[in-house]
Amino acid sequence: MSSGLLDLQPASEDPPRPRRRRRWLLWALVFLLVVMLAGAGAVYSVYARLTGNVRHIEVTREDLGDARPAKTATAAVNILVVGSDRREGPDAEAGERTDTIMLAHLSTARNEAVVVSFPRDSLVQLPACRARDGLPGQQGHLGMINSSFARGGIACTWKTVEKLTGIHIDHFVQMDFTGFKGMVDAIGGVDVYLPEPIHDEYVRLDLPKGWRTLNGEEALGYVRARYSLGDGTDIERIERQQDFVRAMAKKAMSGETLTDPTRLFGFLDAATKSVTTDPALTPGVMRDLAMTARGLTGDRIHFVTVPWRFSTAYRGRVEWLPQARTLFRSLAADEPLTAGDPATPDDAAGAKTGGTR
Repeated sequence: MSSGLLDLQPASEDPPRPRRRRRWLLWALVFLLVVMLAGAGAVYSVYARLTGNVRHIEVTREDLGDARPAKTATAAVNILVVGSDRREGPDAEAGERTDTIMLAHLSTARNEAVVVSFPRDSLVQLPACRARDGLPGQQGHLGMINSSFARGGIACTWKTVEKLTGIHIDHFVQMDFTGFKGMVDAIGGVDVYLPEPIHDEYVRLDLPKGWRTLNGEEALGYVRARYSLGDGTDIERIERQQDFVRAMAKKAMSGETLTDPTRLFGFLDAATKSVTTDPALTPGVMRDLAMTARGLTGDRIHFVTVPWRFSTAYRGRVEWLPQARTLFRSLAADEPLTAGDPATPDDAAGAKTGGTR
């Protein structure tokens, strides 16, 4: 039941169209970073410099409470992956917000992974969170899932996802989207195709139609833009971000980057400066996870979206279907997904606002 409080951020005028889409945003980038860092370990001074860039935030028992989901008696690992967007000025909400929340589940045998995406427009029952790090904290209420980050940071988001899913989370990885600028510039820009000109004063983007190599500043505006592109929905923006991350990862892993020490170091330096984890998720632990999962093939990595529907009571919002509970129970028990599992598969993309190459 709701506490009587209601928190609804402004929604788009028209509800988004449902689409089957791939959820590579952040996961591809996080996995890419771990693998490339593991390779950099051969040169200790470089590895030490890069891993020293990573920030850490401790999430305590006081933050999460005593009524946490039980940890299963397996070696499965659950990692909360959050994409944050630092904002400055009077329009900023507590200085930072998150538009991307995912939960990555790595099986005990390290032969299967499931990445669950939580739509930002999800209207859910949020738990109470304590104030910390200059943030006001949160009362229990019905609101947008990303409200927890603005009011209580990563600790509150961790608690929120555990409460909603019943899945015990082991670690978190937070990536700052503004770090895209340095990463994109380091690899010489990323090519995108624009089917129509973009004129967006909010993100300060003015680009002609056609193929263009976006620099860091342009790339940040491109992944943040919403109402000036496509149908103006957050769902469409997520698709565009996913495409861009895929294109950036492809270029970062290309011979053009890997054979250029200056370019490679610049990319990894910018990327690691954008990463925050819990203290227990050390670079060594990340490297070990990457090594144990090195045999994980693409067909064993499942990208799914929480089963949802459009809210009939709150325009522009989505609500989770009862089938979501079945998905969460399977992951909590480290059970493999089957063809009949009630989750939206993300292996088919919908219409695109633009493209990458």
